[in-house]
Amino acid sequence: MKKFFSYYSFLTMADRVILALALWFLIWLYLHYWVSGERQADYALILATNQLPKQINLQHPQKIAIDGRLGKSLIEVSKERIRFIASPCQSKQCIHAGWLKTHGDFVACLPNQVSIELHRIDATELDSIVY
Repeated sequence: MKKFFSYYSFLTMADRVILALALWFLIWLYLHYWVSGERQADYALILATNQLPKQINLQHPQKIAIDGRLGKSLIEVSKERIRFIASPCQSKQCIHAGWLKTHGDFVACLPNQVSIELHRIDATELDSIVY
């Protein structure tokens, strides 16, 4: 530890200012893009085999039955959140995923071929760009 402090004494005032600005910038980046990046979703898209996507408003509590390959999946919307509450699949991973509420959240019942993805109305982020 003594060696660290002896090294620190060799830093000039400009070095200290640059290090402080770099540290401040890293903290700002973290807070701006990581912590505040989680935003509530406005609507959900429910995708099922051989059906048009259904856009569901998360502001209205409701229960929705969706026909999948194996049978009906039951989906619940409450308090700006959405989740699977029943599904005919064996593993029930879609039900164990719990509530979805943040923009970008996604859950799928692969055996029944039903999925839910959450979106924001004003979202302009790109997932990927392919040329």
